[in-house]
Parts: sequence; C-alpha cells; structure tokens
Amino acid sequence: MNINSSYTNLQNVNDLQSTSLEKIGTALAINKASDNASGLAIADALGLQKDSVSQSLENMNSGIAMANIAQSGISSQKEILENIKTETLKAMNGTTSPEGREAIQQQISKYVEQYEMIASSTTYNDTALLKTTGGTDDDISITDADTTIEMEKADTTSISDTLKSFLGDFDTNPTSMQNMLNAVDQGMEQLSTYASDFGSASNAMESSARNSISTEVELLKAQSTIMDIDYSKEVSDFSKTNIMSQMGLIMQTQANAQQQRNIDLLS
Repeated sequence: MNINSSYTNLQNVNDLQSTSLEKIGTALAINKASDNASGLAIADALGLQKDSVSQSLENMNSGIAMANIAQSGISSQKEILENIKTETLKAMNGTTSPEGREAIQQQISKYVEQYEMIASSTTYNDTALLKTTGGTDDDISITDADTTIEMEKADTTSISDTLKSFLGDFDTNPTSMQNMLNAVDQGMEQLSTYASDFGSASNAMESSARNSISTEVELLKAQSTIMDIDYSKEVSDFSKTNIMSQMGLIMQTQANAQQQRNIDLLS
C-alpha cells in the first residue's frame, strides 16, 4: 500500500468535507472564487444590478410619497376655498348687515391665512411642494435606471395673493365680493389641475415601481439559482465524503501498522 498516496487521498477527502460543511453552514453554493469563479462573477454582476434596481424602487417610493403629500395639502386648500365661497355668498346676500359683512371679511382673512399656512407646511424632506420660487428648484425629477419622471411644485400661493387683493374693501364693495367669488372658482380649477398633475406623476411612478419590483424578483431568482445550495444534495455529498474519510483513516492506520511491521522485520 502506498502510504503517500493514501495520505493524499485522505487529505483530498477532508478538503471536500470542509467545502461541504462551509456550503451547508453558509447556505451558499459559492463562498469563494475557487468554488466557481465564473458563477461568482455572474452572481456579483446580478447583485450590482439588483442594488441599482433597489435604489430605483426607493426613488419611486419617495416620489409617490411626495405626490401623495402634495395632493393631501391641495385637498385641504380646496376645502378652505369652499368655505371662502360660502362666506362670500353670505356677504353678497342683501339681508346681511354691514356688521355681518365686516365679520365675514375677517373670517375670510383667517381662511386665507390657513390656506397659506398649508402652502408653507406641505413639505417633503424640507422641500415645499405647494409654493414656488420661480427658479429651477421648482422642478422635481424622480429617476430610475431607465426613465426620469418630472413633477413641478404647485404655485398655490398665487391664488391666495389674488384673494387678498379683494379683501381691502370686501365688506363695502359689491364688485370686490364678485371678484372674490370669481377668484375662488378659478382657484378651485387651478388646484384641481395641480392635483391632477401630481396624480399623473404618482401613477407613472407606481408603474415604474411595479416594474422595478418585478425586475428585482427576477434578479433575486437568477442570483439564487447560482448561489443557493441544494441542501439534500450537499448533505448527501457530505455523508459520502464522511464515509470516505472514515475509510481513509482506517486504511491509513492499516498502512502505518504494516509499515511498522516491515520495519520490525528488518531490524
């Protein structure tokens, strides 16, 4: 029996055992390049793709949240305009006293303040969504790997500026009351347009997010096919190498004993 050959075979079996144990312990078929260099390279490339898609999905989810916040703020502003319209119609009623019109004027002024407070406080990550500056920062770009979805901040304070221009003599001037009523109706239409724009952007981002989720799932499946172990096969392989290891140890022991007997006979 060739002792060196027996030892080499035993070492090879032990290496196989160690590899199997590592795979079972990590649940990965590839733990280092020597396990499968090309497979590891492909899995790493898939992982980078998946990270990119995950970032795209995060961007879209942030954009959707931003659009939803803007729409909620606009909804509150529309309620305030409805209240202003109701108060204006009361003021235009011939049975309303001068004192009553003055009280209505003060109430409308408070409504306008509430409206502008909503415009200032409706933000996402400290970015005001319902106020504009007239600059390039009024444009909001939401990007993924393939597309860019544009949103624009809503210039809702231009509506309140118009309303305030009619408040000065509102309680005494029927023309200002009518102008207020017209401005409210126009403001409602403008707010509906803003809400629709945010809604369209949100729908586009939701579609992109769904595509990103589908892509990410497929990439995970592909990466899993390469990297995940077949437990039943790996356990079976480990059992086989364990038996081979035990047999190798027996053979090594026998070889050592035979060698010792030969030495004893020669001495």
